[in-house]
Parts: sequence; structure tokens; C-alpha cells
Amino acid sequence: MELFATDLERLAFLLEADAALTLDPDTLGSEAAEQSAPEELPPEKRPKYITNYIGSKQKLVDWIWKHTPEGTGTVLDAFSGSAVVAYMYKTKGLQVIANDRLRYCHHAAKAIIENNSVRLSEDEIEALLADNAKAGSFVQDNFKGIFFAKGVHTLIDTIRANCDKLSGFKKDIALFGLGKTCMSGKGGFGHFSSSTDYGRRQDTPDEFKDRLRKNLQRINALVFDNDKENKAHRQDINDLLPKAKADLAYFDPPYATEFSTTNYERAYHFVEGLMTYWEGLEIKADTKVKYYETDHKTVTKANASEFFQTFLGNAKHIPHWLISYRDHAYPNEQEMKRIIGSFGKQSRMKSKDHHYAITSKHGEASNAKERLFVCGPGAKASAEREEKPVPMAAAANFHTSIPVDIRLGDGERLATEAMDVGSAGDPQFSFVLCRTGTNKNGDHFTAEELSGRHMTAVNKKVDLQHSQEFNDIVGGIVAADYLEDDNGGRVECVGELYVHDTPAARLAYKLMKRGIISQVSMECDYQEGECSVCHKRFQNKADYCTHLRKFKGRDFNGQPVFEILHGVTFTGLGLLDRKGADENARILQVASLQSQPDQSQPEGDSTMEDKTKPTDDPAVEAAKKKPAQQEGDPARVTDLEKENRQLKAQVAELQKRVQELEAEQKAAACRSRAKKLLTRLEKQGLSFASDEDREAELKRLAELSDEAFAATEAAYERLPKSAKADKDKEEKPADSDQGGKPAAKASTETPLRSDAGVRPHDVDDRKVSLEDRLRDGFMAAYRNRVGEDSPEHSQINA
Repeated sequence: MELFATDLERLAFLLEADAALTLDPDTLGSEAAEQSAPEELPPEKRPKYITNYIGSKQKLVDWIWKHTPEGTGTVLDAFSGSAVVAYMYKTKGLQVIANDRLRYCHHAAKAIIENNSVRLSEDEIEALLADNAKAGSFVQDNFKGIFFAKGVHTLIDTIRANCDKLSGFKKDIALFGLGKTCMSGKGGFGHFSSSTDYGRRQDTPDEFKDRLRKNLQRINALVFDNDKENKAHRQDINDLLPKAKADLAYFDPPYATEFSTTNYERAYHFVEGLMTYWEGLEIKADTKVKYYETDHKTVTKANASEFFQTFLGNAKHIPHWLISYRDHAYPNEQEMKRIIGSFGKQSRMKSKDHHYAITSKHGEASNAKERLFVCGPGAKASAEREEKPVPMAAAANFHTSIPVDIRLGDGERLATEAMDVGSAGDPQFSFVLCRTGTNKNGDHFTAEELSGRHMTAVNKKVDLQHSQEFNDIVGGIVAADYLEDDNGGRVECVGELYVHDTPAARLAYKLMKRGIISQVSMECDYQEGECSVCHKRFQNKADYCTHLRKFKGRDFNGQPVFEILHGVTFTGLGLLDRKGADENARILQVASLQSQPDQSQPEGDSTMEDKTKPTDDPAVEAAKKKPAQQEGDPARVTDLEKENRQLKAQVAELQKRVQELEAEQKAAACRSRAKKLLTRLEKQGLSFASDEDREAELKRLAELSDEAFAATEAAYERLPKSAKADKDKEEKPADSDQGGKPAAKASTETPLRSDAGVRPHDVDDRKVSLEDRLRDGFMAAYRNRVGEDSPEHSQINA
């Protein structure tokens, strides 16, 4: 049984083939348009193959290439559509096999994938636009008044008849260009699902000719030889896959979403019928858009799993798969991983924000998270195999907790849709756990680390203020995802609050709904830390290098100092109400888990519009009803106000206590480092007149800021000589000579000099107090820090 409307149908998508139909002389080269016998353009002048219709992957080809396995020599684009991905692989020098059941998609692949050298000459292009008395009138008779402006219907009949004068790749180019021109134009939109003025292209016949001419010239420029024998097929996917030989299969299959289940052969029925001039096709006369009968089946929520299991099962002999997908689709991500695993493949899911040009209204269905399943051989993979979080014990000696800002966003959707998680009735909230890059604490997360370790957050606790008490656990993390964007990447999670089990969870839920709790704090363990300056690795904080020990989160000689975390395991989440280290992290939504209604369309429905509009958040609905309830029940209003004041008081008290604990912890740490410094100096000879003086110095050092303490420590290190040495020297009796004569007293006169005529260095042997030495050492450390020469250094150089 056939389950799809167009084998390619890029679920909304690659019937796009917009080979960028505006000719750019700067891109093509000024000579390209003048050639009567076009030649292959060098890569730097070859135009970029652009697509801009439903579900276009044109903006994703670099992302897809990034995740293509190394060593791939042959790739099968099984649902090739407009062949934008197949063309990308051809430009990379790979051998490409393209396949799609739609004739229009097949001609596109023949023209620019299989074809390595054939182009239309300028004379042949003009011949396509010439009058033809023998042309038919099918378009005029059946589509008059819809899709195109007056006069264009007759022109299409004529050009289609002229296409039959060509053969081979030249005919493929002509049909590809004609179909592309029909799909684009002023006004209207790419598909053919509306018979109203809104769906009509406004090009005049002359404008249509000019656009077709430019399309054909650009397609000519896209043709090149990559020294590989590439092929384009038009077969049922389940007939082709069992005998296909490739290192990689790329799948961009049709799939159903919560928004629509569109039949793409019907959506593009005009162009698809034009390819054969409707030979053997019967138009349904009672329809406004005049689509023809087809036996292709639409992929729906009900049959989606069977469809994927069938074609993936026929591809299990191909070592590597890349599967393009999106959120809100069926099967959901977890089911997709299960299906992939059942065929002996291991999979990683990559995500990226993407906007689809599904409709001109650009509704909710257009804003999506593109998924890419990267699948490879896995001996232990099975139907039951699922990606499991790494146990907490896997992390070694490090732990860090990072407060992150998760402000409540108005009108934003749950970040990890289509995940079957949580128990009915327990409210959920979605949030950004952390991002790639360096936070304010000096901890640095790489994209590779987060993409490979984000699932360790699943099944970890959500608690109050990083408490280690079981009574303070209010929920758990039930889903995690790694998403890529223009700023790097981020880990998005879904948390669940156990409001049915603990009063603390109910309180936390109320505070989050009301925006009182607007931040969370991430916790993680990690196996190794790497210094960004010296790149040494450490498995224990006690072994930190000087850079991390003294300058982490700051600069050292103008270079930022941070710790690159390796082997990260997320261990939990704390609910806080203060701004954290990762300012870009924020809450996306707080809401109760609700069952999703069946939004699939009837089989064969070709509408491209958004099926439903998002309903208001429960909190918004409650707010709308609140005024009426308040007017009728003043006592209830009073109770709510009292409860709100109590909650605010509790939050204020918790915040005050947290601040007190932080201050105590900071003071203890400062006193500890001051005590260590004094102990070290005393071993080097420093002494104090009394215990009171020592305590006063200890207190002064403990109250210094981090910068001032570092400067003071450096000043002590640069003391010319110790105070103890000075004291011993003063107390040491003067030496006597053998004759019992006292030694000569130190003179303030110029030292004696030898007869050699060489003047020795002047010696300043005046007594200097400890205070003066400390001041001199401090200034020397300061000059060294700012890069100035010390007076001594300047004098010597002089």
C-alpha cells in the first residue's frame, strides 16, 4: 500500500526548486548571458542553487553537510524533491543518487544532478518562447481564470508544446524551467490550492517569458561535471531502497504534523500534470482548482509509524542515515529513536531553529525546530534501546552549580514538544538549562559537550535552593534537548513539579505561575577541567594551575581565564529568585500538561493553512475569568490577597537567609586565604610586635577585595628582604678583628675605591622600616602589573 502523496514531498517541502529565478549577472558572470553555446562555469562563478518554497532545506544544507559522516563516497537522496540537498552533495564531489516519484522533481534531478554537461543554447531558449500553431489548448480550456493572469494560459500551452521538440537532458531542463516559472511569479504562492485572486500570479505574458528565460539561463549555469556518475530515478521508495548501494542515505520524507497532513502531489497538481500535459490523468471537474485523481496516500498520524518502519527497514543495509524531521511531527522523537534502534542503528538527534515558508500568513506551523537524526551502525542497538542518562557516579571530582536567569516569557511555547513525558495532572515548565560559551562563574561549555551530554539531565531532581534534603525535592527533569542557533547552542529541558505529592511543590508552582520565582540554578559534575590559558587538565580543584586558582572568571594579561568542562553530567536544578551566571537562560513556559486533540486532516485534504491556533495559557484564561469571580466573592479576594502577602513574606525571608549564608561563606573564605598568607610570610621571617597587631593585619587582609588582596599578596612577595633578616642584622654584635680592635663603624661617606680605576656600585645602606618596604614592594608589583619599569630598572638601563 502506498502511503505518501509524493515520494519526496519533503513534508512540506522540496517541491521548491526555485533555482533562484532572478539572474544575477555578478554571480553568473557577464559573459554567461552572451554565450550562444554555454560552457561550464568555474565553481566561484557558479550561482548558488536556491529554493524558497514549502519546507525548503536550502538554508539547512550547510548544517546537513556538517553532520555528514566522514569518508562518505556515495549518497542516496531518497526523497529528493527539488534536489537541493542532492545538488549540495554533488558540489562536494560525492557520487549522488537522487530519487522522487513526482515527475517534476525527477526532471529537476535529471537536469542538474545526472546531467553533467548538456545545456540549452540561446537559440533553443528563444525557440521555446516562439509561437506554435500546433500547440494544444488544455491549460486555456481547463484553468481559465485561475492561477495566472490573462494571456498566460495560452502562453503555457505554447511553451509546453515547444518542449516536446527537445529530448534528453535538454527537455529535462526545459520542463524544469517551465514548472519553476509556473510556481513562482508576482503575487500568488508556489502551490496550487487556491482559485481566488489571492492565489493568482500577476505576471503578464511578456513578464512570464522574461522570467522563464532567466530561469533557463540560471539552470544552464548550475550544470557542471563533478567527475562522478550521478543518477536520477523515479521509483517507489520501497522498490529502490532494497537494491540501492550507498554509504549514506539522506531521508527527507513526508510526515504528518499537528498542523496539517498535506498531500503535496495535489498541492502542486498543476505543475505535475503539466509535465505530461495531463496524459492519462483525469481532472475532477467539480473542483475549483481542477486537480486530478491520484491514488497516492497521504501520510497521517495514524499510518506514520508504519510508513517509517517500512522504508527504513528496506534501508537497513545502508551503513549511515541522515533523517530530516521537525517538531510537532508524527511519530514523535522518542518513537523515531525506537524505530531507528529496531534496525540496528545508533542515533543522535540534532536540532536547529528554522522558519518554513508553509503559508503566506507565516503562522505557528512555520516556526519550527528542525530535527536531524544522525544514524550509524550500532551492534547493541535494539527496539528497546533508548538513550539513557549517564549516572551521577560517572562524574569524578568536580561539581558546579550555576544560577541561570529563566524569566517567564509571554506567549512562548513549550520548548520540547512532542515528548511523551510526565504524569497526567502534574504541571510542567520548560526552560533553558545552559548555553554554549562561558558563564559569569568562568565555567565554559562547548557545543560538543552539551550536544553529547544533554540527556544526562533527564530524571534528575528539581529542588529548592540546591537543598540536599529529600523534603525539598519538588520535581524532576523529564525531557532534554540540544538545539543549535546563530549564537551557538543551548540545552532546553522540561521539568515536572510534583504538586500532588508535596506542599513544597505546590508552593513552588504558585510562585512560578505568579512570576515570583523567575530563575533556576543548574548543577553539574564534570570529570576534567581544562585551563583556557595554559590548557592543562585537572581532575581535582586542589591541583588547579595559577590561572584558574587566582583568575578564573577574570582576565590574565588581557586574556580571559575560564575552565573548559569535560565529561559533564547534569545532576539537578535548583529554584531560585536571583539573577544567575547564565543571563541568556530563561523559562519558556509554565503550564499544566494537557492532552493534545487530534489535529490531523482528513485524508487527501490539500489545504496548506495552519490547522489550529494556539489556545491561551491556562494562566491567561484564569486571569480573564478572575474579575467576574472577584466581584461576586469579596471574601475569596481577601483570602487570596492574604495568601499572596504570606507568600511574598516567605520569599523575602528565604532570600534574606540566602544572602546571609552567602555573606558568611564569603567572609570565611576571605579570612582563610588571609590566614594562609600570613602563615607563609611568618615562615619567611615576618613578625609582629604583638598578637593584637597580627590580628589587626589579618582582619585588614580578610576585608580586602579580590583585586586588592591579589595586589597585596604580590607586594609581599616582592619585599627585598624579610623583616626577620633585618632584625637579626640589627641584634648581631659587631665583629672584632684578631687584635681586639672594634670593627670600623659604618660610614655615611663615599665607599673606598681601588686603584684599578673602576668605580664600584653605590650602596644605600640606610635602615628602611617594614612599612616602607611594604610600600616599595606594593608599588613594584603595581608597575609590573601595568607594564611600567621600576625605578631600579630604569636606573640600570640608563
